[in-house]
This record gives sequence, C-alpha cells and structure tokens, in this order.
Amino acid sequence: MRNIIFSLMSLALVLGLNIDTKAQRGFSDYGREQDIFIQYRWRASNIFERHANAALILRLTNETQTPAEVSFTISFYREKQVMFRSEDNKICLLPGQSLRGAPADLRFMAEGISLDMVQSDWFRWDISQMQVTPVESCR
Repeated sequence: MRNIIFSLMSLALVLGLNIDTKAQRGFSDYGREQDIFIQYRWRASNIFERHANAALILRLTNETQTPAEVSFTISFYREKQVMFRSEDNKICLLPGQSLRGAPADLRFMAEGISLDMVQSDWFRWDISQMQVTPVESCR
C-alpha cells in the first residue's frame, strides 16, 4: 500500500513539473527596443487542424520603472516581398509587466502561411515602426 501511494505521489509530481516546464519554454529572444524585451515563438493557429496556419506569438516585457506605450507593426516576407503586414498595434505595459499571446493582442497570423513555411530559408519576419513612449499610467 505504501508503494502505491508513493508511486501515485511521484507520478503527480512528475506530471506537475512537466506542465510547469511546458508553460515556460518555447520563447526565443528577438531583442530589446528602448528597454522593452521582445521574445517570440511560432505555434499552429489551431492544434486540431492538420494544415493550420502558423501563428507568431510575442511576449513583451517592460524593463523600465515607468509605464510605457508600445506601438509596432509586424511583417512577414517571402524573400524581400511582403506577404503580410499587420495593422498598427498599441499596447501599454506597466513597470516590470510582461504580456504575451492572444489575450494581449500579441498573436499574429496570415492565411496560407504554415509552420513549414516559417522554417524555410526564404521566409523572414520583423517588427517595424516600433516606438516606445513613457506614459503616466496604462488605461
């Protein structure tokens, strides 16, 4: 009986650590722009579709001591031709705050761009027209 309880507790611990690890991994560093740390990762837009579009997920972290409004545009390129350009995006970050993914409007995808395509040599993406403006507070 003691062995069964120990085995179940060990399994729960391993599964719990595995879930926590998956939640934190997967972001790559893009760089910094005026003390805003930018990370990204690519995921399928719908995990239940076999040939789903690729989704770019950003994580922005404000490393300053003041709130900041960040505005930017995302572009996807096939060689040097623009395949997709997002609308202007604005997000407000409190000091030390980190936001990511769809709930923060930091998820971008274009119809017909797959995960295979984003790994091709001809594919490139960037963040352009980025401006960081200190503000008194986030509304």
